[in-house]
Amino acid sequence: MADSLVETTAPATTSAAPPIGKALDMQRRNFFPFPVLWFSLVALEISVLADPRIAEADIWFHLRNAQELLSRHSFLRADFYTFTTAGAPLLNHEWLSELPYYFAFQAAGLRGLLAVYLVLLWLIFAGVYYLALRRGANAGDAALVTMAGVALGCYSFGPRMLHFGWLCLIVLLLLLERFQQTGKGLWVLPPLFGLWINLHGSWVFGFVVMGAYIVSGLVEGQWNNVVAERWTPVQLRKLLLAFAASAVALLANPYGYKLVWYPFDVYASYDQRAILDSVIEWQSVNFHTGWGKLVLFMIFALLGTAWFSRKPWKLCDILLATFAVWASLNHLRFLLFAAIILVPILAPRLRLFGPYDAKKDKPWLNLAITAAIVAIIVGSYPSAAQLQNNIDSQFPRDALRFIQQRQLTGRLFNWYDFGGYIEFYAPAIKTFADGRADIFMYDGVLNDYININTIERPFELLDKYKIDYVLFPVNKPLTYVLDHSPAWHMIYEDKVAKLYERVPAATATLRGSL
Repeated sequence: MADSLVETTAPATTSAAPPIGKALDMQRRNFFPFPVLWFSLVALEISVLADPRIAEADIWFHLRNAQELLSRHSFLRADFYTFTTAGAPLLNHEWLSELPYYFAFQAAGLRGLLAVYLVLLWLIFAGVYYLALRRGANAGDAALVTMAGVALGCYSFGPRMLHFGWLCLIVLLLLLERFQQTGKGLWVLPPLFGLWINLHGSWVFGFVVMGAYIVSGLVEGQWNNVVAERWTPVQLRKLLLAFAASAVALLANPYGYKLVWYPFDVYASYDQRAILDSVIEWQSVNFHTGWGKLVLFMIFALLGTAWFSRKPWKLCDILLATFAVWASLNHLRFLLFAAIILVPILAPRLRLFGPYDAKKDKPWLNLAITAAIVAIIVGSYPSAAQLQNNIDSQFPRDALRFIQQRQLTGRLFNWYDFGGYIEFYAPAIKTFADGRADIFMYDGVLNDYININTIERPFELLDKYKIDYVLFPVNKPLTYVLDHSPAWHMIYEDKVAKLYERVPAATATLRGSL
């Protein structure tokens, strides 16, 4: 009996050992898997598309904000950059995102700005790619769909605070995915939202995503190709508790409840015409443009996968995809949000490549090709002079020097995108407006800017604000009007901007009579 026991149990022990040994050996041999190589192609695409977008107009007042915070050791609570809204209440809802950019700019100039926003984009799309893999996509399919998502979302590329918010979003999606599979990890959500609200106002989208996950799990069933699985009572309790705790965590900010209410307050006072006329990224998609055609491709890809894929659609995915498409169609700035949401949904439904076989992998070849791609990324990284030329081609560096050298004083009416640049590089000059659209809506300043820019009563409004100088890009309608007005005289011109000075009334009358 004892002999038979030994004979039956011993083989089980010896047969269990080889698979473990083989697994460890496979892990040692496959130290650089093929999926990493695929993502290096995504990173290369991001680098190629990111370089030209360094000239982001809003980055300058963000740098000024960080500079003021670090020098004054207090948070901004009122505007003092402009003469039109001086003293107006101000909530700097992106203060924490501004600091990494400011430190990078202080350390490495424009190359530092580019480095920060490249790393952010790499992290965001690495998370998107990883989430697609977790959901069962082949590495090749996941990489190709991620690359399509990069092309779709590159409208919002540039050194922007928004990217910190989207990085928080992908962390949220990964945490919710992990919770679905393991029932763990929700304790991270309150600290995440406590961080998120100090980075960017896109935290609202985080609660929309959480709401979609919670609501989709309140029902169970299958409707044709749509499935829903009900949360267990324990899971639902954890989700609701995490949702409530995350809402409370929003109060961990320097402005208290006012910062929590800020996105809703801005929306309540939202001037649709003013925003759409002055900020292109808030406009809806125009299907005649390249971006519109990309969005059409996205919609057809959704319809195609819904029609041809046999993989069931989760109710949560349908809710998120619908919201992402709606948001991106209404506002161009949310195309990147749509890419983050849609890539992990679409990638597992493609079957362009065969399944990944780790046994056939060639890690040394993967490493060599990836190293070559990394070398291309590093070698093509633009120099400081190249980046500076890009900036100088779009912002009035020489015009500002002219103003400072001549010690011109008086009220300046500036092009909207020039505002932040002036505030950072010439802080003594008070601007008319900058990229902080919300604070200019309240007192009608933004509408007046639009009316001047579109030459509706321009002279009347320039008189209203007692404007002494106008700094505007060349070949704009306003510059044409001022060129032909006896009341204004051009005192500086280059390839980027023109500077006009108001002519004294008596001289203007004389010039007009000649």
